[in-house]
Amino acid sequence: MRKILIIIICLLLNKAYAQDIQIPTTVKNLTEQSFQKYPKILEMQDLVHLSEIKVNLSRAGFFPIASGDISYRHISPTDPISIPMGPGVTGNISIMPADNFNAGAIIVQPLIDFKTPANINKSKSELTTSSDNLESFKFQLAYQIAQLYYGIIFLNKSLVVQSQQLDLIQSNIKQIEVKVKNGDALTFDLVSMQVKYTNIENFYTDLQNQLTKQYNMLEMLSGNSGSAYISDTTIDYSGFDLVSDSIFAVASRNNMDLKIANDKISSAKWDVITSKRTQIPTLNLLAGAGYKNGFLPDISAVRFNYYIGAAISIPIFSGSRPYYQKKMALINLDASTNALETQRSMLNKDILNALADMEKSEKKLLGSDMQINQATLALKLADERYKEGVITTLELLTAQTSYQDALLSKLQYQYNLLVAKLEINRLAGKRWW
Repeated sequence: MRKILIIIICLLLNKAYAQDIQIPTTVKNLTEQSFQKYPKILEMQDLVHLSEIKVNLSRAGFFPIASGDISYRHISPTDPISIPMGPGVTGNISIMPADNFNAGAIIVQPLIDFKTPANINKSKSELTTSSDNLESFKFQLAYQIAQLYYGIIFLNKSLVVQSQQLDLIQSNIKQIEVKVKNGDALTFDLVSMQVKYTNIENFYTDLQNQLTKQYNMLEMLSGNSGSAYISDTTIDYSGFDLVSDSIFAVASRNNMDLKIANDKISSAKWDVITSKRTQIPTLNLLAGAGYKNGFLPDISAVRFNYYIGAAISIPIFSGSRPYYQKKMALINLDASTNALETQRSMLNKDILNALADMEKSEKKLLGSDMQINQATLALKLADERYKEGVITTLELLTAQTSYQDALLSKLQYQYNLLVAKLEINRLAGKRWW
C-alpha cells in the first residue's frame, strides 16, 4: 500500500510539471542561432570532443604495444676461451662477436591490468562532466536570451509610455505659455513644467541607451541583433507557470548544477579507486622476433630468432607517493560531496527566493489596474480643474507623475513576474529549445 501511494504521488508531481513552456518562435530561433554561433559554445563543444579522445586514449591501455629495434654494437674485449684439445694442444672458441647486429620487433600485450579499467571509467566520468557543463551553459544562454527578449519588449513599452508623457507635458507647456502671456499663470509654473519635461526626456534617453545595450548583448549571443524579429508588444508570462509543490522534486532531478556536482563526485570516486590500484601487480605477454648474430656455433652469422613469454611487474617501493595520492583522492571526494550539499542548499534558497519574487510581483500586479484607473481619473480631473484655474501647476504635475508611475509600475511588475518564472524554470531544469 505504501509503494502504491508513493507511485501515485510521483505521478501527480510529474503531471503537475508536465506542461510545455509556451515560448515565442522568435526566442527559439535566436536561441538556436546562439548555439551555432556563440564562440563559448564552440569552445565547450571542443572540450567535449577532447574528453571523448581521452576516453579512447584510456582504452588504448588494453591494446598491445609494438616497437621495432635496429642496432649495431661493437664490443671489446671479446677474447676467445682457450679449451684443451689434447696433449699440448689448445683451441680457441669465441662466444661473443665483436660486431653485433640486431633487427627485430617486440610486442607487449597487457593480460591483467586493473589500472586501465579505472582510468577508462574516470575518463568517461570526465566526459559526462564536460557534456553536462555544455548543457548547463546552454541552459544559462537560452534563459538569458529569453530574458533579453522580454527585456527589449519591456523597454520598448516603457519608451512608448515616456513618449506619451513627453507629448502631454509639451501640450501643457504650450497652455502655460499662453496663460503666462495673459497673466493667468506665473513664469515659475512654466519653468517647473519645462524642468519636468527635461527630466523625463533624460529618462527617455537612458531607456534608449539601455535598449541599445540589450540589442548589443543579443547580437553578441546570437549573432543577430533581433531588431528585425522582435515584433511582440506584450509581456506574456502565462506560458511559464509551474506548480510550486513539484518544483523542488523536479529540480533535484534535472538541475544542471546538481548534475555537475554529482559528476564530480563520480570522478573523485574513480580517483580513489585508481590510487588504490597503483600498487597492484600487472601481467604482460612478451613476444619478439628478428635477426641478429651471436648464436653458437657460428657467432658471426646473422640468424632469425624469436622469443615469447610473460612478465609480472610488481610495485615494491615508490616512496610515499601512493599514500599521498590516495589521501588526496579521498580529500577530493569528501570536498566534492560537501560541494554537492552546498549546491543543494543554494538551489533550495534560489528557488525560495524566486517563488517569493513571483508571489510579490503577482500581488502587486493584481492591484496595478486599479492604480492605473485611479491615476487616469485623477489626471483627467486635474487637467480639467487646471484649465479652469482651480489647481496649481504643481498639483497637475503630481497627477501626471502618478499616472506615469502607475503605467510604468504595471510594466515593471509584469517583467519582474516573467523574470521570476524564467528563473524558476531554469532552476528546475526545464528545457524548451
